[in-house]
Amino acid sequence: MKSTMLKLLLSVVLLTALEANQKETMDIQQLQKELYELKKNINQIQSELEGNAKSGFQLAGYAAFDWADIQKDDNEFSGAKFAPIFHAQYGKLFQFEGELEFTTKSDGETNTELEYAAGTLFINDYMGLQIGKFMSPVGQFVQNLHPSWINKLPTTPVGFGHDGAAPTSNVGMSLRGGLPKVKGIRSNYATFISNAATFGTAADGDVVIDASGKTSSGNISKTWGGRLAVNPTGGMEVGFSSALGKVSETLTATTNVGATVGDTVARDYEVIGADFMFNINSLDLKAEFIQQTIGESQFSTLEGGIWKAWYAQMSYQLFSSNFEPVLRYSDYHNPEAKRNQWAVGLNYLFSNNLMAKIAYEYNSDEDKDAINSSINDNRVLAQLAFGF
Repeated sequence: MKSTMLKLLLSVVLLTALEANQKETMDIQQLQKELYELKKNINQIQSELEGNAKSGFQLAGYAAFDWADIQKDDNEFSGAKFAPIFHAQYGKLFQFEGELEFTTKSDGETNTELEYAAGTLFINDYMGLQIGKFMSPVGQFVQNLHPSWINKLPTTPVGFGHDGAAPTSNVGMSLRGGLPKVKGIRSNYATFISNAATFGTAADGDVVIDASGKTSSGNISKTWGGRLAVNPTGGMEVGFSSALGKVSETLTATTNVGATVGDTVARDYEVIGADFMFNINSLDLKAEFIQQTIGESQFSTLEGGIWKAWYAQMSYQLFSSNFEPVLRYSDYHNPEAKRNQWAVGLNYLFSNNLMAKIAYEYNSDEDKDAINSSINDNRVLAQLAFGF
């Protein structure tokens, strides 16, 4: 009897244990199923978050406020500039950048310009394909140093503004990037193909090259060019630039060889340039040379020639202070005039991106009959510049 009761008790215990084990197994399976679903949902959410994280946006730019006291003229608050720069990026694949420039005119109206707007497709760590309107890769000042909070003086060197000797922008395609170190030396490059620049007479009567990014070449062949720069040491860069192609001229007067007023003709076009930067401690040295050459045309009454400019600049931030004296000489020659300028200035750096500038310019122009005779006037300039 006792044996039977013991067997029955053992059977009940075993049955209970089996049922508990079976239930535990079912609970584990259910838990594993729920855990799988949870992981699946987490992966989906993570994928969506990563997709959103690939897209980024940044607003940057700069602003400048000017005052001028020009020889033979009244002193005045001479200008205000606001230049927002937009950056939008998709992961490591693509980036858009664009700059608008808003400036005040003497009549109180606002002038708006699209400085550049281009997208870059990153091919690898050393190469990006840029398409759109971009700052000219030829030279250094225009593409990297012209913003007011980077430029050490309130004005640009003569010949490096619009209609000078330096190309300002291009509409086309550019391949640019950096190269692997060779014996410890870094280098960077930019090559491009763009629509042709135009050649003609400006409103003031000067014959000018307009290399400011055209959306049409007027059936003129494209311009090819680029820049290669090497960094022998950490604080030094030496660059060499070149471009070759045609410029487009719409005839306003003709020679007697079959062309008529309004026709578009092509003229040979060539650009060469070299630039240098060196920075050590608080001493900053910069120099640049640029030259554009326009060939002759039997169809036009306008003569070709050489437009060239160069400048050399030195600045030094005084020890244990925020003061920075600057000295610059610049020179510009075209077929009609020779201009040069000495500029000396003193900056106060509130921070790396906020500075107050005061400068004196001594200007000289051998074209005494120029319509814009004020280019010979000396001037005192002041500027507050902020980069953000």
